[in-house]
Amino acid sequence: MTVEEIIKTPEYISVVDDYKDVCLWFSPECYHPHTGVQLEQILTSIERNGDLNAYKRVGRIRKWLSPNFKPTYSSGLPIHG
Repeated sequence: MTVEEIIKTPEYISVVDDYKDVCLWFSPECYHPHTGVQLEQILTSIERNGDLNAYKRVGRIRKWLSPNFKPTYSSGLPIHG
């Protein structure tokens, strides 16, 4: 599934709604990611700061990601050789 497909699923919406006050309080506008990096940050935050049930629910969502899913991080800084 793509990021766009995942964020529309009832499971994703439910886990974000259930854990946003505890796990995502620092980033209230980022519940609907547009990139793989943003999705990874949301899922990781819920896994790390939620309870065991949150960890399991995120694990089920992660199974929908492509086996080749690797979010690309960028510092935005120019690289000088």
